[in-house]
Amino acid sequence: MARRPATRLQLSGHRFLLRRMAHALVRGDARMLDDPLRAQAVAYGAGCVLAAVAVAVCAVLAFVRPGSVPGDAPILMARDTGALYVRIDDTVHPVPNLASARLIVGTPAHPVVVDDAVIAKLRRGPLVGIPGAPAQIGRPLAVDELSWELCDVAEPAETVLVAGRAERATSALRAGQGLLVSARAVGAPTYVLADGWRAQVDLRDIGVVRALHLEGVPVQPVSQSLLDSVPEAPALRAPVIPGLSAAGPAMLGGLAVGTVVRVERAGAAEFYVVLTDGLQRIGRVAANVIRFSVTQSAGEPPVVPADVAADVPVADSLAVARFPERVLPRGRAVVCARWDPKRTGTDTNTAVAVYDSLSSAAVQLAQADGAGPNIDRVYIPEGRSALVQAGSLVRDASVGGPLYLLTDLGVLFGIRDAETAEHLGLGEGVVPAPWPMLARLPRGPELNRDAASVVRDVVPGVGAAPA
Repeated sequence: MARRPATRLQLSGHRFLLRRMAHALVRGDARMLDDPLRAQAVAYGAGCVLAAVAVAVCAVLAFVRPGSVPGDAPILMARDTGALYVRIDDTVHPVPNLASARLIVGTPAHPVVVDDAVIAKLRRGPLVGIPGAPAQIGRPLAVDELSWELCDVAEPAETVLVAGRAERATSALRAGQGLLVSARAVGAPTYVLADGWRAQVDLRDIGVVRALHLEGVPVQPVSQSLLDSVPEAPALRAPVIPGLSAAGPAMLGGLAVGTVVRVERAGAAEFYVVLTDGLQRIGRVAANVIRFSVTQSAGEPPVVPADVAADVPVADSLAVARFPERVLPRGRAVVCARWDPKRTGTDTNTAVAVYDSLSSAAVQLAQADGAGPNIDRVYIPEGRSALVQAGSLVRDASVGGPLYLLTDLGVLFGIRDAETAEHLGLGEGVVPAPWPMLARLPRGPELNRDAASVVRDVVPGVGAAPA
């Protein structure tokens, strides 16, 4: 016959009888006036809960406040004082900054936090390290995150270096646009900033002034640092034409050397100047400069048919390619030289940009001198740094200059070599930077292992207490 399954009531009765027998064995009484086993079970459960809570609290404390066992950690930090120590053999030495500690141990290790009492039990030595080296080294910026701008602010006068992708609309001068500027110094020359270059212009040269329509255009004062950050082109002046007024190429029908001619094309007409060895194409402004400085045979430029011009040799001896098409009648509150190593389409990595204002998030430097030549403020994203290699402003120039670390406080530190950079935790992502933009930054000591390993009792340069 098949077994009948037990009902819930039968199971409950069975458990009750088991508890009653256990009660009779423990108390010698089967009446179950009280239940000591139930109290025991409750105590057991409560103990398990409390043990679990204690384990969880210990885990949180271990994460928030690590233990005080230094082990073999090469860099230690005292919990209460924040002092740094570096382990050399079996001795711990106080060290003034993290950069020095990493250079000594030869690895980008992070400090292990321990109690001051633990450090007191270790064998201690004298002070080591490089005074003035970076206390912290932020994560280095990559090439895609970095561009360089040196900006001059008109009011109040100051110079600001911006390292990083700026969160503002692009306001670069368009091709052919120029800006008339001069350094803030008595008798400083005047320049036209255009197409990523600066070209000196003599405002006493009436021909150039009229050709560029500079009459009444105010000269905007800027810092010398800004001018140094823009590559210099030949001065904007009337070119010296060899063989002036002599007969030009025979195919031009006797036109004299120095004559500006016009060649009609399917689109707009082009201007050329007659030279002894052929025709050189010039822009409209350069054509006016030559016409203002060289006597012409006619009021309007003679027209040379395109088929005739095609038979004349091409010349290119006059430096007139940098004449801008138009100089802005006035500047803006902020003028910047922007240097981008990935810029394409031109022969320079530099562009001139203008803005109405500049972010106030930059760090104020102790060397700030307002209208002077120094850089007054530096902006780098907080907590970041840049491992840079100094190079030239001009495209395709040699970049293999020295290595530097630029911190988010705007201080530049020399780095001996790529291995030293790896010891500091900067990796191998070196980014190029124009030296003229770095030259006026405050300079810290060179970072190298030999300098970091020097043992000293006092920091040099600190005055001793009177006897």
